[in-house]
Amino acid sequence: MIDRLLDTMDRWLFAKKWFHGNIMSAEKGVRAFCLIHNFRPSCPITVRKHYGQASPFERLNGFRYHDCWLQNMLIATSKQDIYIFQQKKF
Repeated sequence: MIDRLLDTMDRWLFAKKWFHGNIMSAEKGVRAFCLIHNFRPSCPITVRKHYGQASPFERLNGFRYHDCWLQNMLIATSKQDIYIFQQKKF
């Protein structure tokens, strides 16, 4: 399963021409890819297979905050008070 995820990320990085700019822009790009991958809806066949759970986030946690996947992502990421990322000095 992890190979499928890494293959998808590898194709995305190749299309993006790997990392350009500084380390912070690269980190933000990878974070954005991971967020969208975890919250975007799956195809209808996969949703039926998992009894209506549309995204990997829902399958892992067993619930959703909102029916719209984008609202669900915004609500879930705004509730992470523990994971406040400070800008790193390089």
